[in-house]
Amino acid sequence: MSAAFILIASSLTLLYMLFAAPSWCMATTRDGLSCRRNSSGLLLGCSLREHKWQKMKMAFRAGKWGELFGRFWGNTANSAAAVSAMATTLSALVAAVALATR
Repeated sequence: MSAAFILIASSLTLLYMLFAAPSWCMATTRDGLSCRRNSSGLLLGCSLREHKWQKMKMAFRAGKWGELFGRFWGNTANSAAAVSAMATTLSALVAAVALATR
């Protein structure tokens, strides 16, 4: 396979894992617990307005990255999506290096 195809496929898979893969919300509720409602992707919350962008905001604050990554490992569905996202990121990096060194 060509490195360009691998780069495109890996990028699309990463976007799916971050914004569309079925997972649990895991946003912090008013009671201090993790929300167990369904959400789309690792970075988006459930349908509740307060949860919708809570994890996305964490991605842009360096001090909150540890908490965000901790939520990625909160259950099996989120863990599988997180492992897939890391694998596709690595695959995209390798394909980009292969394209750059041609």
